Amino acid sequence: MDKANLIKKELNKVGKEVFLADGSWVSTPFFAVVQQKWKQTKTNFEPKITEIGEVSVDYFVYIGPYDHDIVSLSDNAFLLLGNEKYVFKKRERVVVGGKTQYYWGILRRVWEDNND
Repeated sequence: MDKANLIKKELNKVGKEVFLADGSWVSTPFFAVVQQKWKQTKTNFEPKITEIGEVSVDYFVYIGPYDHDIVSLSDNAFLLLGNEKYVFKKRERVVVGGKTQYYWGILRRVWEDNND
């Protein structure tokens, strides 16, 4: 049951335009879903405790088409959505019947200072 093209078609309808970048390489634009992941009781991607208490980190769920392989990217790769930059904390390929149907992952927003 190959639904990869159907999933890509639907992502083009409901997704946001994004780019992947890895080193000097930047992908052509494509559509993917990037949705805020609110903290749940059993979800703890990266606990961060500071002197004033626990800090909220912005995590997002990524769902992207079969033809933009996020699993093969290096650990330094990131996703661009508008003026925002995201790094992958988890990346997986969803395979049905031996064929990749789509990719999903967990993203963390990167906050950069203009002076960096």
